[in-house]
Parts: sequence; structure tokens; C-alpha cells
Amino acid sequence: MIYKVYEPNLATLIQRLVRLNTKLSKIGCPVVTFEQTGHEDIADLDNPSKLHRFIQMKVEVVAPAVNGWKFLATIDHTPEGNVFRAVPGFTVPAEYRDKAPCCDHCKVNRMRRDTYIVQHDDGRTMQVGSNCLQEFLGYENPTHLTKAAQLILSACDIVDAAQDQHWLGGTGKRVIDYYRISLRQFLGHVAAIVRVQGKFVTSKQARENGGESTGRFAKAVMDRAGDGFFAQYLPTEADFKLGENAVDWVIGKYGPALGIEEGDRIDFKAAIFNTLKGPNFEISDFEHNLFTVAKSEAIEPRLIGIAAYIIEAFRRATIPKPQIAQLNPDGLARILNMFKSANEQLKHPSVRLADEAGNYMVLSLAGPASKNPGCIYVKGARGSELYFGKITPAGKFFPVASCPPSIEPQLQLFANDPEGVAAKYGKLTGCCCFCGRNLTDDRSTDVGYGPVCAKKFGLGWGASAVQTEVVVVTA
Repeated sequence: MIYKVYEPNLATLIQRLVRLNTKLSKIGCPVVTFEQTGHEDIADLDNPSKLHRFIQMKVEVVAPAVNGWKFLATIDHTPEGNVFRAVPGFTVPAEYRDKAPCCDHCKVNRMRRDTYIVQHDDGRTMQVGSNCLQEFLGYENPTHLTKAAQLILSACDIVDAAQDQHWLGGTGKRVIDYYRISLRQFLGHVAAIVRVQGKFVTSKQARENGGESTGRFAKAVMDRAGDGFFAQYLPTEADFKLGENAVDWVIGKYGPALGIEEGDRIDFKAAIFNTLKGPNFEISDFEHNLFTVAKSEAIEPRLIGIAAYIIEAFRRATIPKPQIAQLNPDGLARILNMFKSANEQLKHPSVRLADEAGNYMVLSLAGPASKNPGCIYVKGARGSELYFGKITPAGKFFPVASCPPSIEPQLQLFANDPEGVAAKYGKLTGCCCFCGRNLTDDRSTDVGYGPVCAKKFGLGWGASAVQTEVVVVTA
């Protein structure tokens, strides 16, 4: 028999079936076998964005038998009439619906609460009373068979009850707001928000800077799509297509090595799922989670943060990064040399950077007792507690997952032209980017940083230090 089990009931159902199978094993009877064969997501009647998942469960039972006779049903004789409980797959003949509680073996018609329907391998069906089972079946312990029949019928009742959306653990407790959302629909909304707002906000960034993450905002748009305020964020077909492409990209990048070429979307995904042999141990835990969610058709609301990042990961990998002229062939190594020079004279050297768009960062040298001695930490403005990544002694920048795409280009600009960038910071803020103090001397104000700091960091100072015109941007 195939049942559709409401997802929250699955764990309780399996526990109960295992307990029943333990009892069946103790009396030497075949156990109930069950396996998950798929699932179906059904939209909520009140909110189509909510999906209730039902697990398709295949359940097989073996009717207890002895000497060619099988137990197929029990008849509960009540004053109102007969009530049947039959093994799945067996239909009680209509003649038993109004049949008196008599026994076909002893032919005695007396008051009986229960009788049993048994069927022989040759097709004969009989109604037998409990007191006649031992003699009729020629089995010395017929109570084992009746108990096995009751256990099997109980298993069928449990599976049938587990299909009820409001049943949980047999307590009658209503399952409230347990649902999933379509991954395709959700990613389409995420893509639309990023398109309109021009940025992606992680949960961490939302906590530190205030506001709402892109994932939570997309969920709110899905739930309240009818509100006029959210109309501008409704996804287009292009947004849904972007979501599909992002899913394919994540699966192809973080799944195990496939050895196939990407073709049609449906064929590509089918090939992926048919080829997966196991987890990819070469990726991080976050990348594994991203891959796992990308494989899902529908997700629980608690996973919206990971799911939303599928869009951002795809965007970061496919959107071309700003090209910066390599004025300095040593790349970011120039920054390391500046800190090496300053470290000989300063206890805690640091540099503040900013651009016209309001992107601020602070560079500081990791101490000898830190986890990354010799590295330069790249963080947000003081007081923000933002961490963007680190520059290693080899001159390579390693950003964290939440690092904005503007950070690395800023670092490269500073490495290419430290005097020009330092001067620009002074013009924008009125402070020296090295010591953070206000620029009060006329010459320092004109240059954009002070001569003492320039000497400590090994930079030129004066009119010859800055060859290009610095544009002052004011609010």
C-alpha cells in the first residue's frame, strides 16, 4: 500500500513501526516493511506560497499464516452492526457485513465480541471464533496469530493516521505553520530584490548594520505579494531564469566530479542526480550546505538564508569584476612593505581607506601572537565589527564569504597608488588615513596626509608625491 505521510509525523511513525516490528519478531511473525518512495508538495489553501510536504511511503505487510490459513480480518460485533478491520489489500466479502457472530467451525451461534476471517491457500474463506482457533488451525498457540494480526492492523492504523495534517505523535496536537516554500519561486523573488535594490544583504550584515536581509525580505514579499508596497519587487521571467541558472551553477560547481557537459537544464540536472556517488570532501561546510539546498525542490523557511545566497554566489562568480590597471607589478605586496616599514616605528600601525560611495575599511597588522602572524586584517570602519578578510605575507587577499565586491578593487587601488589614495582619503574626510588625526597644517591639508606618517610608511610627501588630480566629493 502507498500512503502519503505528513512530513512532521514521519519520525513518530517510524518509531512506532519499529516498536511494532520488535513485538512481531518476538512471536516469530514477519515484520512490516516500509520505505520512502518520494514526496509531494501541496500548496496551502490560504497561502499558495506555503507548501505542505507529504512523504510517499510504501508499506507491505504479510498476513500471519499457519497450515495454509491466513488471518485477513477481524470482525467487531457491536449492537449497531459489524465493524471490519482488514489487512491492506483484502476486501471483506459482503456476506459478512450482517453475519451473526457464529463460528463456521463449531457451527455454534452464540454471543461473541470478536470473530476472525481466515482464508486458505485454495481460496476457502471462513469465520472462526477465538475459542475454536487452536482446534481448527491445528496450531498449539493460536494467540500468537491473533496478536500478530492485531499488531499488523495497528501498524496500518498508525500509517493511516500519519496522513492527517493535524496529527502529531498520537496526542491530537495540531501542527502549526509547518510548511516549505518552492525553491524556484523563492530564488525568483531574491533575484528580483537584488535587481531592484542593486545589492545583496546577508543576515550578518543586516544584524550589524540594521535593516533586513535579502532572504527575509524575499520571504516577506512572497507572503504579502498582494500588498501595493511590494509590487515593485515582483519577479519577472528573467528573475526566475536567473534563479534556475544559479541552481545549476551551484550543483555543477560543488557537486562531486561529474565528467559531463552542461546541456539542456532538465537533462543536465537529471545527469547530475544520476551520477552523484557521494559527498564532495573538497568543499567547505558552507559550500556543502549550498549544494544540498540547491538540490531541493522546496525548502523549510529556516533555510532561506542559505538558499538566498545561491543567487549571490552565482552573481559573484559570473559578474565581471572591475579591471584595475596594474600600476604596481608587485600587487598587494606594496601594502605589506608599507606596514613592515611602519611596524619598526609604530606599535599598532593601521590604515583607513574610503571611496566616494561610502565604503570604509581599516587595515591593521596582525600581531606575532595572533592566529595569522604577518598578515594584514581588512575590517570595516571602527565600531562596526565587520571583517572582510586578510592579506597574506605572499600578497594575496583572502576575502570572507560576506565581503562586499568593492573591497578588493579598493585594496588594489591602494597598492597601485598609495600616495594618491591616501590623499583622496584626506580630501574626503579631513583626516590622515594613517593616524586618523585631523589635518590642520595647510601643507598637510593640501597633500591629504602628514609628512611624519608618510615617512613612517615609506611614502613620498609633497607636490611630487601625488601626480594625479584628486577630485573632492562632498555630500
